[in-house]
Amino acid sequence: METIAKINIERLVFPHEEKPVLKNICFEINQGDFIVITGGVASGKSVLLHSITGAIPHYHKAELTGQVTILGNDLQDMHLNKMSDYVGYMMQEPQNQIISLDVYEEVAFGLGNLEIPLQQIDQTVKNTLEFVGLAGYENRQTASLSGGEAQRVVLASVLALNAPILILDQPTAELDPQGRDELYRRLAMLNKTKNLTIVLVMDRIEEVLNYANRVFYIQDGEIVKQYAPEEYYKDQIKQRRERLKNNIPFHARNVVPKEIVAEMINVTYQYKNNLQGCADINLEIHKGDFLTVVGLNGSGKSTLAKLLVGLMKPSKGEIKVFNQPLTKENLPEIRVHTGFLFQNPDYQIFASTLEEEVGFSLKLRGEQNEVIEQKIDECLRFVGLQDYKKMHPQRLSRGQRQLLALASILVNDPNFIIADEPTSGLDENQGYMIMDKLFALAKNGKTILVITHDLTMARNYSNRLVALHNHRIQLDISIKDLDKHLATLNAIGLDFHNIISFREHSCK
Repeated sequence: METIAKINIERLVFPHEEKPVLKNICFEINQGDFIVITGGVASGKSVLLHSITGAIPHYHKAELTGQVTILGNDLQDMHLNKMSDYVGYMMQEPQNQIISLDVYEEVAFGLGNLEIPLQQIDQTVKNTLEFVGLAGYENRQTASLSGGEAQRVVLASVLALNAPILILDQPTAELDPQGRDELYRRLAMLNKTKNLTIVLVMDRIEEVLNYANRVFYIQDGEIVKQYAPEEYYKDQIKQRRERLKNNIPFHARNVVPKEIVAEMINVTYQYKNNLQGCADINLEIHKGDFLTVVGLNGSGKSTLAKLLVGLMKPSKGEIKVFNQPLTKENLPEIRVHTGFLFQNPDYQIFASTLEEEVGFSLKLRGEQNEVIEQKIDECLRFVGLQDYKKMHPQRLSRGQRQLLALASILVNDPNFIIADEPTSGLDENQGYMIMDKLFALAKNGKTILVITHDLTMARNYSNRLVALHNHRIQLDISIKDLDKHLATLNAIGLDFHNIISFREHSCK
């Protein structure tokens, strides 16, 4: 196969840093490759992609010792605006890449800059939106998109430019299982039929292994191992078996319904653009519940969570939390005992250092400095960020910012925790660590509501599962009865039959 890119990075160091972010990286990309790069939080995955796309050093300043070439061109000598001729790049955060008010303009933006005829632009926008599963979304406002829908729109805008190399950073992190499977299949089709070269970063990669031909594992800025997909999967199965031996709580608990912590009575929410958020929601959440809410993108999961914490007011119906109506007057008292983790951690991070972020609410409450420092250290130690306590949060990776947001919630010891995709952007080990902590809180009487696309996590940790479909509750069941409802769940796009999609029989 023809080599189309050569990556030789001896060292990459950011200004005012001594430790290299990348080191000893040397590999080639061949035309038609489907390469998956994985590794732990802050291991250097996204930085490596920045280096391949020319974002480093032309946008993010860094000292790169070595050479990166694409189709014979040294990236050091290329202007950044010429990179779109060679590389289509989808960043980890879709919101950082969306610049237009509606979906049509977003997908058409790059094509317009290339002076493509309008009729051709119209057809390309239509085709790419259909390809990513968003047919008919041209007039949708980008601000109204769910996280998964925003991710698809960004991918469509990248695919529209028809570059020979596709570089994707966590392209399915906010998609539901059905959406992930569909998108991987379609990318694989482009890879096979059009010989499109794909380099993709993901924290959890089992679903894409069937389509990849190479897997790189990066640790501390260095590619420590290259796998064939089958070899990588065997390694993951071995690690999971070890986790089971260590008595991680993979078995659902039977929770006897106790007092009601939160209640939604005939709740409906409709957005200003007449899009449905939730419809006729009736839900009781009991003390000690570990309740997971699942459903396809756009089914109303995040809307439900925001309604429960008073970020949005229902169009009709009533919400009670801690036996109090969720009103403007009661909100301050209710929020003292409630923690909410946003799907995007950047929506709730605002301080200049990690310790300031975690300790902010404690200072507002007038806690003594000794208590504040102790609690900050405890929470940062738990999420593995204690060594970064003096650092600015925006210097952290996406996964680390997710951990920081969780620490800032847990420091208040809330009785009711709502977590919207708490494992998004984390590798599998970090994801299990977060779920273990939430599980332990539930065992001690806290009430947990987790929104997740990770069906494995939902099955292994929750005592109760609520499935949304078309903005309504389709199922509200005890997890011990899950097997009785697999057909219904599968019919709404939630395939619990096939949680692990790789060919496990070949790895036994």
